[in-house]
Amino acid sequence: MAYALVAGVPAEMGLLAAALPAVAAALFGSSRCLVSGPTNPIALLVGISIVGPAVAAGRPVPVETVLATGMLAGLLLAAFAIFRFGRASRFLSDSVISGFALGVGVLIALRQLPAVAGVEWAPSASHALVPRVWPLLWDGGAALLSADLRTLGLALGVPLSVVALRRLDPRWPGALLALAAAGVLSALLGWDEGPHALRSVESVTVGWPTWQVPLLLDPGTIGAPALAIALLVTVQSTAAARTLADSERDRLDPDRELFAQGMANLTASCVGALPASGSLTRSALARSAGARSRLAPALSGLIIALLLPVLAPLLVRVPLGALAGLVALSGLDLVNSKALRRASATRGDALVLGVTLAATLWIDLVQAVYTGLFLSLALLVRRSGKLHMVEIVRDGAQRLREIALDERTGTTPAVILHLEGDLSFAVAPALHERLSAIAARGPRVLILRLKRARHLDATALEVLRRVFTELRERDAAFFLCGITDPMAVLLERTELGRELGAQGLLRAGPRLFEGFERARDQARALLRPLSDEEIFRSESPGPWSYEI
Repeated sequence: MAYALVAGVPAEMGLLAAALPAVAAALFGSSRCLVSGPTNPIALLVGISIVGPAVAAGRPVPVETVLATGMLAGLLLAAFAIFRFGRASRFLSDSVISGFALGVGVLIALRQLPAVAGVEWAPSASHALVPRVWPLLWDGGAALLSADLRTLGLALGVPLSVVALRRLDPRWPGALLALAAAGVLSALLGWDEGPHALRSVESVTVGWPTWQVPLLLDPGTIGAPALAIALLVTVQSTAAARTLADSERDRLDPDRELFAQGMANLTASCVGALPASGSLTRSALARSAGARSRLAPALSGLIIALLLPVLAPLLVRVPLGALAGLVALSGLDLVNSKALRRASATRGDALVLGVTLAATLWIDLVQAVYTGLFLSLALLVRRSGKLHMVEIVRDGAQRLREIALDERTGTTPAVILHLEGDLSFAVAPALHERLSAIAARGPRVLILRLKRARHLDATALEVLRRVFTELRERDAAFFLCGITDPMAVLLERTELGRELGAQGLLRAGPRLFEGFERARDQARALLRPLSDEEIFRSESPGPWSYEI
């Protein structure tokens, strides 16, 4: 019901989201304890991107649009699972998630201030150049100045009671007990009747869940929020399931979890509920209460569905201010100081977190999700664009060690370089610059060890081909060694592989450093009668080395 208040939709839509959608997610998911239902970020996204604009234009709450958006989000999630996009959720960094969660928590708490104060307040108009959070601050502050002290007392008492009950025993239904106490107190003091009665929750009409497939509306209207919801569900659910799997030492299938969330959202749209997502808070509570299998969330959803027609009519006695206080607390719960510190460990991460937070507070939430995704990908490209290349030198008769590249790299008859990490377009410019500079120093043999290199793409392949061409024009040899079988298959299909041939593509063998030793033997044969001391670079012993 609190999530429905965040979204600005009828209360029954929030209640129904905790029933059959949770059953569908439990039946199709892989996590033993993941519980699905309405969540704050999803509810706020629905409220700001779908409900808010319609109400501001004087139209009724667009329930059909919300349901159609949820159905499209469910279809997108199912498609993500079918095409195995579950693992792609890792591309949304913790910095983005923490910044978005912090912004959502602040927005949720601020949006409840007029209800906490017990006054009806017309929202201020927003402007593209003015942060969206500013009208909320202005309206909330003005509402508090004219607050109804009775409503304000209940709005403060409910979250304080919930926090106290959490400390006593987190398994207690603190929110339910606090709201019930607020309703009883309001009735005993006569605050629920008369001309000055406190505002309460509007009538809640919930029967047994019925099945009705909503009409898919104009994709141009629901497409952007549906995609944003699907991305948020992907991140929320996989992060929650991964956390639970780590603690329970379970194996997680992220694609199966996405399919389960797709089924949950399709179910939600067909029973008239808010979009749903995996919730770490509910899941941790279920586990602490003894849940050990997917049967627990499934039975929980079924029990809620059975009890809703009986208990829903009692909710009209809950003062709206008490519910608003609970909603504000749920928003503040998203502010996790430990997670913020961990997510801003480096300056780059802190910058991404700050930009995501600013986007969440300034612009539309849908655009904020896309901004976070773009920042995550930009950060990934930036970090993967760092070239990790060292020179391998002699450190004794049979000992070798790695050193950083310097001005002497490439001045010996043979030079051995070791590459690690992604060999993609992001490192191609630096790779070409380094290899060309080394080749220009006149080595007669260049050995490139690729044992720990991966994700070789067309741009990096072209760089290696150009370097090979430059070396061939200088009558120098080029060897790629330590090549894994998948990389060898790829190289053999390319122009570079055909030109190097079997003598230049030296696969890694079952014996440690087998391909590397074969490359050194090739260099010795080409540079005979020079000795190893003359062929390869030697350095004084360092703190560590490895022996071949």
